[in-house]
Amino acid sequence: MQAPSASTLKLTKGEVTVYNFGSAKLHAYKTNDVLSDECYVLESKEGLVLLESTAFKENVQELNNYIHSLNKPLKGMFLSYHSNGYNTYPDVPIYATEKALASWGEKGGVKALTDNFVQAFGDSVDTNLPNNATIVKTGDSVNVAGIEFNILPTADEDYSVEIPALGIVYRHMLGAKVHNILPSIDYIDAELNDMKRYQAANYQMILTSHHTPEGQDAVATKIKYLLKVKDLAVQCKDKDDFIQQVKNTFPDYEGVNYLEMSAGFLFQ
Repeated sequence: MQAPSASTLKLTKGEVTVYNFGSAKLHAYKTNDVLSDECYVLESKEGLVLLESTAFKENVQELNNYIHSLNKPLKGMFLSYHSNGYNTYPDVPIYATEKALASWGEKGGVKALTDNFVQAFGDSVDTNLPNNATIVKTGDSVNVAGIEFNILPTADEDYSVEIPALGIVYRHMLGAKVHNILPSIDYIDAELNDMKRYQAANYQMILTSHHTPEGQDAVATKIKYLLKVKDLAVQCKDKDDFIQQVKNTFPDYEGVNYLEMSAGFLFQ
């Protein structure tokens, strides 16, 4: 598959990089918010599809303005980990698994994170989360705006998305040089299995909610990272030792807060 051409448009706060695949376009919106959120719009001749949203009102509005500038109908939304601001598009169907929908509810993980964001950032956070959706299951294939989206399982409560015609997969986090939230050894093993599947599928582009689009080099780097972190989780005597050892091994990695969260889970 030929690599897409790319161009970047600066917005007031964020920016959009447009990847032109010929048959379709990918609009990657980099929010430049404090969470390094990134979300995506797929464009075909038939219309637009939103892949994840963003947490802050300012960015929700900026993305909405950009979508309107494309002069095509928004046909659907695949929302999993980032569903804030969904009500900006009241008549557009939402596709989600039952687990993802539950995560937006009162006792769900995404709802808890949103509440934490409000504590940290106040009323700049968009607290609107969906309470219903068109339910899809892992293994399902959904055609929206002439684009096929395959629903993939994850090791947690939400879901990933594959766009086979473009050689694209979306997952919540990757980041070649970013620490990930790793709550257990089993979770690390599941992440390793995902990375190996990505290599076997030879995806051209991996999309995530907290990093610009990446390629197979990031997958190979992440496998090495996960294997080493797994070893250190077994070898280290406590969470402080673990944090220091991981920092020593990966001194230029971002997301130290994610590393600290992992340590808290792994050394309870």
